[in-house]
Amino acid sequence: MTDYPELITVDGKDYEINTDFRYGLACYQCINDKEISDTERGYGIIGILYKQEPPNLQEALRMAIKYLQCGKEPQPQEERQPDMNFENDENYIKSSFMSDYKIDLDDVKMHWWKFCNLLQGLTDDCILNRVRDIRNYDISSVKDVKSREKVIRAKQSVALPNQITEEEENILDDFYSQIK
Repeated sequence: MTDYPELITVDGKDYEINTDFRYGLACYQCINDKEISDTERGYGIIGILYKQEPPNLQEALRMAIKYLQCGKEPQPQEERQPDMNFENDENYIKSSFMSDYKIDLDDVKMHWWKFCNLLQGLTDDCILNRVRDIRNYDISSVKDVKSREKVIRAKQSVALPNQITEEEENILDDFYSQIK
């Protein structure tokens, strides 16, 4: 049995945190909110995660991010398109947990780290990973025009907001201009 953290240590003092996966999801919703400033994001994460606000907010935020990344130190973001978004993919995640683990996420309390571990362990056949495969599919490998158009439509149907690439948009525009 894995022990998951229930506390975060900031400047040598332990602070109790909200460990249920729903709080982790709420933190990521705050992180991805384009309507608020970085400062507001920081306060939002601290307010969501900590049951009592630590005095050193900068260190509290650094440790909160480390907690949200399951104990790993924050890393610089890669320049690659995300293939999953907790908020947009909520139904795919719920369906995948139900099909792979028989866990109804609406009815269970689960530690954030356990949720992340189970999320990483989903089978390739679950709906979430099939959608992620479509999002990551390299359309340049499809030479047949009709097949390529089908793949592009599939990618569009499951695309995250603002995820379609300029190349895919141009190919689709070219295709539609030919059939007019």
